[in-house]
Amino acid sequence: MPFQQSLSGNKAQPGIFIALGANQHYRRCTPFENLRRALGLLGRHGVRLLSCSRPWRTPAWPDPSLPPFLNAAAQIAWSGDDPHRLMQILHTVETACGRERSIRNAPRTLDLDLIDYKGSVLRPESAFELTLPHPRVQYRAFVLLPLREIAPHWRAPDTGMDIDRLIGRLSWHDRKDCRPAGGVLDAASYRLKRAAS
Repeated sequence: MPFQQSLSGNKAQPGIFIALGANQHYRRCTPFENLRRALGLLGRHGVRLLSCSRPWRTPAWPDPSLPPFLNAAAQIAWSGDDPHRLMQILHTVETACGRERSIRNAPRTLDLDLIDYKGSVLRPESAFELTLPHPRVQYRAFVLLPLREIAPHWRAPDTGMDIDRLIGRLSWHDRKDCRPAGGVLDAASYRLKRAAS
């Protein structure tokens, strides 16, 4: 199957998509190395990487004087059937990469968010429970731009809005500030993409 078709997200069949981000070193690992390390650690928990975007650089928010973030999106496969359990795995990997939970939007060594779990829509009563799709995905250029790279036909499961329309609703400033950073997080995905183009 050609690479673009295999990465077309939920056009043919819903998939599982995560967002990755980091802007702090952990021990001797740079944010870039921590994103790569996280992808490897996910494999140890039975999570298989299907595709991964390039890293993208974004100013820290809400305080742009802090170190910029490196962000990426990935499509994964997992044999489990409970998104809450998958979220626990993501938290375990965050902890292994030095994540310490403090105030919201604080600098971090690793942030893993579950963006879409097989097209599920979960709207819990508490803001502290898992919400799907991720409740702020439509406002985040640093999620949508990398996600479009690997899933150009992705649609938000709750609204049905396609990714290009969601990106078009972002401010020009947000889109401009989110740029490819260079480098390859997952060599296998990169080789497949290059071969298909």
